[in-house]
Amino acid sequence: MGRVYYRHRVEGVTVPAVIHNGSYFYTNLGVYENGIISCWRRSDLRQFREELARGWVTPSIPIGRNISIHGLGEFPVLDAHWKYDNKSFYQYIEKTVKSLNPEMKNIYQTTQREIDKCEELRLRKTAEPISYKVKSGFGYFTFDGKTSNIFYRRKDQLYLTTITAYADKTLEIDAEPNRSFELEKINEMFEQGIFTTSVRKEEWVIMEGLGEVLLGGTKQRYKLSKKEKQKEIQELVHRVAGEKDAHDKCVWAHYAYLTDPSEFNREALRKAYEAVPKHERMYLGDMDTKDADIIRILQYPDEKREV
Repeated sequence: MGRVYYRHRVEGVTVPAVIHNGSYFYTNLGVYENGIISCWRRSDLRQFREELARGWVTPSIPIGRNISIHGLGEFPVLDAHWKYDNKSFYQYIEKTVKSLNPEMKNIYQTTQREIDKCEELRLRKTAEPISYKVKSGFGYFTFDGKTSNIFYRRKDQLYLTTITAYADKTLEIDAEPNRSFELEKINEMFEQGIFTTSVRKEEWVIMEGLGEVLLGGTKQRYKLSKKEKQKEIQELVHRVAGEKDAHDKCVWAHYAYLTDPSEFNREALRKAYEAVPKHERMYLGDMDTKDADIIRILQYPDEKREV
């Protein structure tokens, strides 16, 4: 008999939370109709309760610690009004599953055999959420999307929200539900200061679903400019639409230079490299070298490459 498998689509929603992995990381959990929760690993409801109990997942951060927000930076938490403790947050997650699956039928429970198999093979199962929107028209067809964190200012109140780009080149803002935007409008909102990547000296930020947090902007680490964030969103649109983005073009420019190390190709590589958002340049190589070889070519072209 041959080996076979099939893919099964399970839908859900995202819920803001914090992962405590040495530092504190803001994240969006994937909460699915079958009771699976994605929290940098795949958990069923029983396992998720254990993740809360041991502190891997938390709905709050101690005052004085930093929160890392992917694509924005790391900020000191100066004060906070958290919405949940561990018990009430678990109840909220359970209630969310029930809203997706009112009968609570076919709720997944991880077996001990599955746990043992993963430990034996050193596997870590995930259920990373894939954003989607339903296409208009007949039938149930969807566009996949990719999401990025952003600060959103409305009536002098700052929100931590997400922008999601879809394969049809439309974008959605979590803080403005049930609306679609074109990239041109998103760029206008950057120029108008509606979108930002930093907070003022000290500013309260609403993290919907978690609470309100006073972040200290003067001690922000890994500060990202609005210009670079804007470039990231633009590249996100190209990526989900299946077009070559700045990352792809830079990889090819690097290959072209290695094949033919001319001054023309070196200058083409420089332009391609500078088009990549600064905070994403580390992904242009492997986990060890990152963008080191491109930097060598651009800054020290006479140095030989080690192979």
